[in-house]
Amino acid sequence: MADITEIRELAQKLNLWNIARGYIDLNDEKLSNLDYLQMILHKELEIRARQKQIKLRRASKLPNKVFELSNLNKGLEWQIKQLYHLMWLNEEQNVILLGKCGTGKTSLAVHLGETAIDNGHKTYYAPFDNFIAVAEKKATSPKAEAIFSYMQECDLIIIDDVFYVEPTRAELQVFYRAVTFLNEARSIIFITNRELSAWIDAVEDKHLCQTLLDRMTVNCQIVRLTDK
Repeated sequence: MADITEIRELAQKLNLWNIARGYIDLNDEKLSNLDYLQMILHKELEIRARQKQIKLRRASKLPNKVFELSNLNKGLEWQIKQLYHLMWLNEEQNVILLGKCGTGKTSLAVHLGETAIDNGHKTYYAPFDNFIAVAEKKATSPKAEAIFSYMQECDLIIIDDVFYVEPTRAELQVFYRAVTFLNEARSIIFITNRELSAWIDAVEDKHLCQTLLDRMTVNCQIVRLTDK
């Protein structure tokens, strides 16, 4: 009879860590050899998939938020449910979530981010100020460089509180360069409580702001959330 300790040692050498650590029961002998081996390998893959999701969720920096579809009008509810299918993400479209404070913009973005993670997509969340800080310091700070490098690996980036406070000329330039670079091969969700038409009035460099808006909206869905 095979020794379980030896089997776990062999599993460790094969990087089958869930078998090696005893997370999968090796004592169930109700199945044939082939069926039992298939069951063990399926369990190994299932556990790895769950562990990957946990790792991606932790790395995403998504806040803990819960989005409620209740009390939305039918048209908005339909639009949001379509976003759950992630066709926009597969097509590298952007999403702009517009609305006043308390309308659930961040909660919806978090839900979309978690849905993306559940489907194996790397996701990263950053408030506007943090995003600017990382983009500014990526050449001088190892931590900022690591975060920006991770964002380059992501399929989805969520930027919250965009233009919540009027950006300086320097911040707008940093934001424009970073968004233009990152938007080439992934989707970005922009969360803002300021109407897009009011962005230009909020900045000094109106031409750059208009160019930014043109780039953001060229392949984009806009979702306007309202008070319940």
